[in-house]
Amino acid sequence: MRLILIPGLGYDDRIFHNLNLTEYTIEYLNWIEPLKNEHIHDYSQRLFATIPKTSEKTILIGHSLGGVVSQEIASTQSIEKIILISSIISRKEIPLSFKIAKPLRLDLFFTKGICTKSIKFWGKSHGFNAETTQLFKSMIGKQTNSYLQWALRALSSWSAPKVPATTKIIRIHGTNDKTLPYKLVSKPDFIIEKGSHICVINEAEKIAEFIKNNI
Repeated sequence: MRLILIPGLGYDDRIFHNLNLTEYTIEYLNWIEPLKNEHIHDYSQRLFATIPKTSEKTILIGHSLGGVVSQEIASTQSIEKIILISSIISRKEIPLSFKIAKPLRLDLFFTKGICTKSIKFWGKSHGFNAETTQLFKSMIGKQTNSYLQWALRALSSWSAPKVPATTKIIRIHGTNDKTLPYKLVSKPDFIIEKGSHICVINEAEKIAEFIKNNI
């Protein structure tokens, strides 16, 4: 069995490095540059094609937008399970602040420069401390503005694909998630009390233990 981990919007595989899952085969899917006007479904399939095919059973673990991409992959690929961390499964769970991004062209203001400079204003309320703030700046600094703006537009207009009933979806979500609010999320399987959107870092031990018990 192999675990494929997909980070959230603007992050890279370092978002998962506190998860102790060393007894499994781990692969990471870091973001690639989107094509012009590429739909998130096509992008997800192209991203998945960057790793070798195998006959092993595959579990996708997606954080935030990585969970959205996981569902797009599973809609056409043979996936045993999807584990969503701080992610969504339907358009109803997308907050208004994201839904209006594409129609109002707010994506034009979504650049790595603005993200890194503005975190001092919103970071603490979103679960960041000095160490994770520096990690965030490093991760988002690796991305291109074209990717960041594409990703925000893709999330703004996303409608969930049909995932086969044979693919089990397991959900982990923090009650203090300010990015994809817990109050909009339908029936998480594992609730992280006071967990933020980056609970995958701050509550990694709890999450890793839950994952091991559910795969």
